[in-house]
Amino acid sequence: MKNILNMIVHTIVCTLAGVFFILLCMYHSSCHITPEGIKLVSDGITSVKIKEYSIDEGLIQVWFSKKVEPESVFAVESDETCTSIENFLNHEKKMDVDCSASNDNSLRFTVRDKTQIGKTYDLFACVKDTSGNTLSFTIPFYGENRNFPVMVISEVSDFYSRKDGICEYIELYAVTSGNLFGLELISASDDRHFALPCAEVRKGDYVIVHLRSESESCISETGDNLSLSRTKGSVNGVRDIWIDNDQSVLNSTAEILMLKNKARSVVTDCVMYCRQDYALENEKWKSEKLCEASEICLDYGLWHGEGKPSDAVYSMKRKTTSYISRTNIKYLNGNSGVKNSRDNWIGTAKSKTTPGGPNMW
Repeated sequence: MKNILNMIVHTIVCTLAGVFFILLCMYHSSCHITPEGIKLVSDGITSVKIKEYSIDEGLIQVWFSKKVEPESVFAVESDETCTSIENFLNHEKKMDVDCSASNDNSLRFTVRDKTQIGKTYDLFACVKDTSGNTLSFTIPFYGENRNFPVMVISEVSDFYSRKDGICEYIELYAVTSGNLFGLELISASDDRHFALPCAEVRKGDYVIVHLRSESESCISETGDNLSLSRTKGSVNGVRDIWIDNDQSVLNSTAEILMLKNKARSVVTDCVMYCRQDYALENEKWKSEKLCEASEICLDYGLWHGEGKPSDAVYSMKRKTTSYISRTNIKYLNGNSGVKNSRDNWIGTAKSKTTPGGPNMW
């Protein structure tokens, strides 16, 4: 009798363990964490997992937990109504996408149709593993910019006065023509990133990037009309870009600014500046973020010297305000190959700043 009871208990335990195992597998296969940006739209249970993905100049590559093959792949313009498989499959305007498999359990997707720079799209894909399990997902991406201009930082002001309606700005100069979408400015002291909008610029244009926008009249001029912005600090006839920000930016004591092509993960220009007393008192940058930024600028060959505060541009000897201007703009001649260093910059007075125009000293 005792043996029979033991067998019954053993059978019940094994059965419960099996049920628990099945439920555990169902939970982990249907609720797994996916890389940021990917949205699962599968209706059923799948054992396929997405490990990671990358987007590089129109090529979207996705790595899976096992080998898969595509069942359905296309792209559409982003639409808030597309929240299910049916919405995507019934979309009226599908864009053709080429798909190829690699040996590392990844699929490579390339949109055949031309996309508009800066517009948001969704890649839809349904994939199947060797056991017949399927996974449907979407990945958002932007219309590709293949015409980046060569831009350089030409003037910086960290002056801010709410009373006078004046804010910090970074002036850019277009060495060549192109579209700004995919470029971003970085202030290293606080690791703030300021994305530039989709806007065409011509060789010789100036762009004023205002780092705060505190009123409705702060209108970014992304089209042909360069007289839309009427806020104080705007320059009529020059492209004004307003960053959606109301916080303090730019460190007036020590700062490194970088211009980065985010789409290609390349830093293309920089400027290092600090107060003269800061450089005299500190052989190295006091913050880790500034040290990292100086190394990046040196690695890309963008700044002459050892990247120390003593190699930086000295701002004017004021307590809180610094204005610096680049002096070699007219020598660039279609490329940014002219050496950039403290010798090409000067700390200047507020009366000598020229946002939107040639620098004067």
